[in-house]
Amino acid sequence: MRRQVGTGFAALLGLGVLVGCTTQGSPAASNGGSNGDAVPRVEAPVLRPAPPEAAAVSRASSREPIAPPVAKDAGVRSVPASIKPMPPSPEPPPQAGLLTAGDYDDVLNPALYKSYVDGALQGDLGKKSLPYVDAHRRVQIAVLDRLGKPMPLARIAVTDSQGGPLFPLRTGADGRAYLYPDYDRLSEGATVLVSNPGARTIKRILSPELLASGGTLTIDMGQDASSVTQLDLLLTLDATGSMADEMTYLQAELVAILDRLRARLPALDIRVGFIVYRDKGDAYVLRDVPFTQDLDAFKAALAEQAAQGGGDMPEAMHVALEAGLKFDWRDDAVKVNLLVADAPPHDDRIDASWAVGQISRSRGIHIVSLAASGVDETAEFILRGLSQLTAGRYLFLTDDSGVGRAHAEPTVACYVVTRLDGLVGRVLETLVTGQRVEPSGEAVIRTVGNYRAGICAPETVTTG
Repeated sequence: MRRQVGTGFAALLGLGVLVGCTTQGSPAASNGGSNGDAVPRVEAPVLRPAPPEAAAVSRASSREPIAPPVAKDAGVRSVPASIKPMPPSPEPPPQAGLLTAGDYDDVLNPALYKSYVDGALQGDLGKKSLPYVDAHRRVQIAVLDRLGKPMPLARIAVTDSQGGPLFPLRTGADGRAYLYPDYDRLSEGATVLVSNPGARTIKRILSPELLASGGTLTIDMGQDASSVTQLDLLLTLDATGSMADEMTYLQAELVAILDRLRARLPALDIRVGFIVYRDKGDAYVLRDVPFTQDLDAFKAALAEQAAQGGGDMPEAMHVALEAGLKFDWRDDAVKVNLLVADAPPHDDRIDASWAVGQISRSRGIHIVSLAASGVDETAEFILRGLSQLTAGRYLFLTDDSGVGRAHAEPTVACYVVTRLDGLVGRVLETLVTGQRVEPSGEAVIRTVGNYRAGICAPETVTTG
C-alpha cells in the first residue's frame, strides 16, 4: 500500500508538538571497546632425549605438556623473581582513511528516484505503508543575486491560493529549494514569497503548467549574495552492538574529516555536536553533546562512546532525530545532520522519524545519511527518503575496505567508491559552498554504472 504524507502548515504545527517529547537517556558514561592483545613470540626450548622411563607415559596423558628433564649440572640459571615478563604490545588504534564508501544524489536524479520508490513499493515494502516523497514533476526554485550567482539561505514562504500559509523553506548554499506538487498538495494559485535581509520580498504564483509538468522557477533578488560563513554539524550515530565492528573506525574517520574541513575552509566558523542512540531496554537510549566550537573537546567526548546493546533490527532512531531538532541551530549557518545508522526505526515510529524530516526541511537542515554494514531495504528506503526530502545526500559503506561485516549493495544506478573521510569532506564542502566537489581520478577506487558528476547517465552503446 503506497502512502504519501502531505506537509500543510497545520500539519507542521502539529508536528512541532513532538519535538518537546524527546526521551532523555541516562547520563552515565560508557567505556570504549577493548582491543585484542598481540601475543609475544617465544622461542621453543631444545628438547633433550627422554629417559627410558618416559616411554611408560600413556598416549592419553601425553596431551599434557611435559617439561624435558634438566640435569643438575646443566648450568641453567634461575630468573630472579623481581624480573617480570614484558606485557604484550597493544594493537594500534584504528586509523582514518581505511573505510570506503560510495554516495548517491537522489536530488540530482529525481526520475531515477521515482523509479526506485515505485519498484520498492511493489515489493515487500509496499505492505508497510511507508511515507515517501514523489519527486516526479518536481519544481526547482532557483534564487539568484543581481549578478546571477546563487543566493544562499534565502527564506521562502509557500502559501495557498487564498494567501494562507502552508510551510516555509530555506535555500541551500546553491540558492535552490524544491517543491513536490503531489507530496506538498499544491493546487492552482499556490504562491511563493522569497525574502532576504536587505532585499524586497518577491512574490511568484506557481503556474498551472509548472505544477502539472514541473520545471524551474528563477527569482532574481536584485542584490549581492553573501557568502556562507558558518556550519553547524550534528553527528547522529547509532551506537548499538551491530555497529561495534565499525564504531572505532568511524570515530577516527570523523575526527579526520573535521581536521580536513577546517584546513580546506579556514575562515568557516564550525560548530559540532553529537547524539549517540541505542534502543529501549539498553543501558541508555540517548546521549548527546551540544554544539561546540571546541573541536578537541568534541573529539575527546566522541572517543569515549562505544557500541553495545541492541539485539533486534530496529532502533530508537526517532528519539535521536527528535532530540536533534532541539539543538541550538544558528539561523545563518548551513545546517547538516549526519545520520549514521545500519537499522531503521521501529515500524510504529517511522512516521515520527519522517515528521522530523519534514520539520528539518522547513528549517533548512540537510540530513546526510550514511548506511553502515548490514543495512536492510527498509533502512535504505527511510534514509534515502530523508535525504531526498531535505536536499541531503545518501552515503553507504562498501566492502572495499575489508572492515566490518558485509555491506549491502545499494539500489542505485551509478556511484564511485572512494575513502569515506574524503567523501564526507567533499559532501560537506559542497553543502557549504554550493559548488559540487567531485573526487580526483586518483581517489576513485572503482566505478559502478555510468557516473557523470553525480548524475547517472544512460549507458552508451558503441558499434564497430
